[in-house]
Amino acid sequence: MKSVWKVIILTVALAVLILVVKFGYGYLTGQYLGVEDSNIKQEVKEAKDFEVYDEEGNIVKLSDYKDKKPVVINIWASWCGPCKAEMPYFEDAINKYGDKVEFLMINLTDGQRETKEKAMKFLKDNDLEMDILYDLDYSAANAYNIRGIPRTIFIDKGGNIIYDREGALNDEILEINIKKLIK
Repeated sequence: MKSVWKVIILTVALAVLILVVKFGYGYLTGQYLGVEDSNIKQEVKEAKDFEVYDEEGNIVKLSDYKDKKPVVINIWASWCGPCKAEMPYFEDAINKYGDKVEFLMINLTDGQRETKEKAMKFLKDNDLEMDILYDLDYSAANAYNIRGIPRTIFIDKGGNIIYDREGALNDEILEINIKKLIK
């Protein structure tokens, strides 16, 4: 009889542990809200300008794109697990919508934990072919008060933020919000 109770207790404990891990991971990566959260009406705010650098060291400003194309900003780092997980979704979206939407894939480059070399190695090692920008002086991070990554911001052609999310996106949420930009 004692062994039956041990099995029951162990089974219940294992089930609780699995639930804690599943929901804890979802909460930490921002996926606990599901797709429905991208349909929540958010207050429209004007996007703040910033300066980042391309691979040749040229300055790129967010304002360069205003009134030209909608913009999707993704702020990431190669050491960030949720950032790595969503990168294939962004590559697919860039290939599918790159002619209609500008994607600014901004690497949070601090020069120590994250360097240009580490970012480029990550892309190469994962067969990702996308242009990336470098936030060497935290201009983008400060403009948007970045506290966690990944951070994805969807900006319409007029320069207004239509959706802003901290945490990993799945392909469905990414596609829903891109379609809102190009409708």
